[in-house]
Amino acid sequence: MAGAAIVLGTLPDWLDFHFARTASGVLAVIAIVMGLIILFMVRSVALRVVAVVVLAAAVFGLLHYRSELDHCDKNGCACQLFGEDLKGGGCAPS
Repeated sequence: MAGAAIVLGTLPDWLDFHFARTASGVLAVIAIVMGLIILFMVRSVALRVVAVVVLAAAVFGLLHYRSELDHCDKNGCACQLFGEDLKGGGCAPS
């Protein structure tokens, strides 16, 4: 029986530092807007709390990743997404 081969992929060319930084900010804003909509539209208090906690965690994660990208961009270290190096900005190749 032949062993399973690991297939490694690379990120597409359009997925660079600037796109990842912009996308994380846009997704954070969308999550905040969704949280506000849920807060006013949902009647169940338990569902409101769960939705707001999940969206708050998502916003925190996205903004943390955005700040990490800024830190790597300014210091010249490798900026990564899913373990792959991002191109563009001040990110140094690994």
